Amino acid sequence: MTRLRLLTIVPGMVIVFFCWPSVAFADVCSSVTSSGTTATICVTTIQAEGGTPVTPNGSTVTVSGATTITATVSYSRPRPSGEVRGCPGERLTPSGCVTWMTNGAYTLTHLYKTPGTNLYRWKWYTSQYPNGGRNISAQTKLNGSLIAATVPVQVSNSQTGLPSPVPTGGKIPTFGQTTPFVIAAVGDATAGSTSANSVYTMVSGWQPKMLMYLGDVYQRGMKDEFLNFYQPLYGQLATKTAPTIGNHEYKQRPHGEDYFWYWKYPQSGPTTAGGGGGWYSFNAGGWHIISLNNNLDDLGATTPQGLWLRSDLAADTHKCTLAFWHGARFSDISLRRPSTSAFWNPLYAYGADIIVNAHSHAYERWKPLNAGGSPDSVKGITEFVVGTGGNVLAQVWDSNDPRSAFRTNTNFGALKLTLNASSATYQFESPGNGVLDTGTVPCH
Repeated sequence: MTRLRLLTIVPGMVIVFFCWPSVAFADVCSSVTSSGTTATICVTTIQAEGGTPVTPNGSTVTVSGATTITATVSYSRPRPSGEVRGCPGERLTPSGCVTWMTNGAYTLTHLYKTPGTNLYRWKWYTSQYPNGGRNISAQTKLNGSLIAATVPVQVSNSQTGLPSPVPTGGKIPTFGQTTPFVIAAVGDATAGSTSANSVYTMVSGWQPKMLMYLGDVYQRGMKDEFLNFYQPLYGQLATKTAPTIGNHEYKQRPHGEDYFWYWKYPQSGPTTAGGGGGWYSFNAGGWHIISLNNNLDDLGATTPQGLWLRSDLAADTHKCTLAFWHGARFSDISLRRPSTSAFWNPLYAYGADIIVNAHSHAYERWKPLNAGGSPDSVKGITEFVVGTGGNVLAQVWDSNDPRSAFRTNTNFGALKLTLNASSATYQFESPGNGVLDTGTVPCH
């Protein structure tokens, strides 16, 4: 028996065969050498749903259903200082990562390998494509040089089309109105990392009555990323989830289409009674709660969202109001979104109490502020930033704003909000580190 490896050296194409006693085996690999380091990426196994693993050798592989694909990335030496390992156009990670392309179109990015291995494994949901021939390509980079290992496949499904697994039918869950009412709020979470798993385990252990997911399903919010990263974790809480859309969901889809596919929402405001949308509201725990979309080009008062928000606030009679969206107006990280003052203006005017955001990969709690951003202990809104769900944490603070009451960029975690009749208590908790920030926000 021999082991066969198909190896492509970039640039150019050279096929190298290695043979030694073993079982029959073949990988499709690609390598590049830069500044003394050789990086190699291989597609090692492809397993159609219900089938047996196939080791590709350059021939066409038949795939169907949720096809499991495994790749490896290896380096000839530990990473020296200054060497850049990462994926084309994506976030860089010290261990490298893998971006998958289908016929040259972005499909999914693995930012993290399986702990203790050099394996990157995922499920490719092939029924979203018409049957026929395609190429699936695993890619990474070393010091800017692209490395790609490509396998020809034949998609063969008895039925095509990929339905969303969310069982709520585009409706917002019906939440109870009694207090205390526990909300788990977290964003920037589903990245396929051990940290994301730890935060989810902690959050599910709270047994919250609501999950407030604050956006970003890495790396570009594609169907396969929702199904590989979000669904195995927070998808288990779908019947108690109120989501908002992140900026990463727009990176590949110009209108965030796969987010709206997953939640079965219209891209506008709600189009059915009790339905979700790009923006929507509902009542829970005796509070009025509003989900908004800060990723649109115009957030002004005369836009459909702006008009809807003012109408919604004017019609509401609750004492306590909470709003949430992805990109925070105030943050000591450079990712702050000043444009969301368009939301703050009506929220402050109508007496909102709490705003919850993410986007900055840190936790921050801000002093109560008015619509202009000045401290206001009487009517000010308390903003929380909770972008600590499991992706990389922010490396540095961009500013040291005195209006920031508490912050940490060294701890993953989530915010536990307990709604009461005229106040909310908050706890920011980190797996293994306990509660780091706690207090009460009174309603106006």
